[in-house]
Amino acid sequence: MQIDDSSALYYYTYHMMDWSKLAQEPSETTCMACGGKMLSVEPIIDKKGVVFDGLVCHKCKTVLWSRKR
Repeated sequence: MQIDDSSALYYYTYHMMDWSKLAQEPSETTCMACGGKMLSVEPIIDKKGVVFDGLVCHKCKTVLWSRKR
């Protein structure tokens, strides 16, 4: 997925994302809120080429973004 400014991801909540349009796959990461397995989200890239990887837990609606170097 491509967005205008990836720094905005830090302010996006679970409900602001269209999860049906983002590819997701199981990960080994455990959610700190509920203990369930999180899903890896496809990389998000902005117009400057900055890439963010994401993790999501749909059970408790937790989203984590990390900048990829």
